Amino acid sequence: MLKSLPRIFSKTNLFLLILIILASAILVNWVLIEESSWYEKSFMIGSSVCHQIPSHSYHRDNLQFPMCARCSGLYLGSLIGILYFSLQGRKASTPGKEWLVLLAVCFILWGMDGINSLASDFIDHPFLYTTTNATRLITGFGMGLVMSTALMTLFNITAWKGAIHQPLLDKLWQAISYTGLSLITAFLLIRGNSLLFTVLAYASLFSVLLIITLLYTIFWVIIFRQEGQFENLGTMTPFLLAGFSTALIQIFLLNILRGQILV
Repeated sequence: MLKSLPRIFSKTNLFLLILIILASAILVNWVLIEESSWYEKSFMIGSSVCHQIPSHSYHRDNLQFPMCARCSGLYLGSLIGILYFSLQGRKASTPGKEWLVLLAVCFILWGMDGINSLASDFIDHPFLYTTTNATRLITGFGMGLVMSTALMTLFNITAWKGAIHQPLLDKLWQAISYTGLSLITAFLLIRGNSLLFTVLAYASLFSVLLIITLLYTIFWVIIFRQEGQFENLGTMTPFLLAGFSTALIQIFLLNILRGQILV
C-alpha cells in the first residue's frame, strides 16, 4: 500500500514543501512588517548583499538606491547578462582562453577597486587612487559580466538533459553589446528621473533574488542528485521553488543578524 503512494509524498518533495512553507511564512511576515513603503521594505533585500553606505550609493529626490554603486553595477549588469544568456539555449561549455582572460581582468579590476576603496576609508585618504561612485559602478558592471557568464554556464551544466557543448560567451559583438547596454543603464541610473531611478532599483533587487535563487536551485539539484535530468523549466519547478524559498530564508536570517528585523 505504501509503495503505491504518489511520488509527491517522497522524502525529497516533502523536504522541498517544508522549505516553501517556511519561506511563505517569512514572506507574509515581510509584507506585514511595520508600516513602511514598499521601497523601504525592499532595502531588506539589498542589505543582504550590500553594506548600503549612503556616501557610496546614488540618490535621487531623497531616495537612496538600495545598493551601493558597486553592487548596483554588479546586479544590474548580471541581470543584463542573465536575460541575454537565457535566450542562448542550453550552452554549457566554459568560454575560450581569450574570454577567460577578459573575465579575469574584469574580476581583478572589481576586486582592486573594492580593496582600494576599503583601504582609503580606513586610512581616511586615497590609497592607490581616489575611488568614486563612477569607478564603483563601472567595475561593478564588469563583474556583472563575470557573474552572469559563470552562473548561467553552471546552471546549464547542472540542469539540462542534452546540454550543448558550446560556450555562452564566444563572440566580440556579445561583449560590445553588453558594454553598450551597461553604459545606457548607467546613464539612466545617474541622469534619469525618479521613475527610472525607482525602476532600476527594483530591477537590481529582482536581480539579487534571481541570482540567489538560481544558486540555491543548483545547490538542491546537486544535493538530490538530479543533475542533467531536466528537459524544461516546468519540470524544474519544485527545485526552483526550493531555490527561491532558500533565498528568502537567507535574506531573512542575514537581516536578523544585521538587526533590521524584530522577531
